[in-house]
Amino acid sequence: MDIITEIMELFGAAYLGDFSKYMFQSGAYSTVFYIMLLLPVLVAFVYYIVLDHILLAKTRKWLTIGAVTCAVAALVAIFIANLKIGDYTFSQNIIDVGIASGDFLSFGFIVFAYSAVFYFISSLIFKSFSSRSRNIPF
Repeated sequence: MDIITEIMELFGAAYLGDFSKYMFQSGAYSTVFYIMLLLPVLVAFVYYIVLDHILLAKTRKWLTIGAVTCAVAALVAIFIANLKIGDYTFSQNIIDVGIASGDFLSFGFIVFAYSAVFYFISSLIFKSFSSRSRNIPF
């Protein structure tokens, strides 16, 4: 297994059976990983560098923007997972996939959590370049 797969499955702690197997075989983990990484970094960059507005320099707004960003990343990840697994199983003529909707939900929570970590780390990096939002998140 590659490192992205290990990260996405929490180093084996979140192996979800057929879901994880088909995610790996379809190559969906890398696509989801890059979205999960780049979306929060892009939003933090826009927040601190591009916009850098005094009306956004509040912890509540930072948290709201972060939560929405992480939710969007999770929803996009679930959509991509569903699409890639569907395409892979169709191309391989696999009819019974054995994937529950809870597997997608668990995967979405993992993506949400990782996105939150990436958003926080990128915020710490970009806030030093900001003049008005320098004290956010703390």
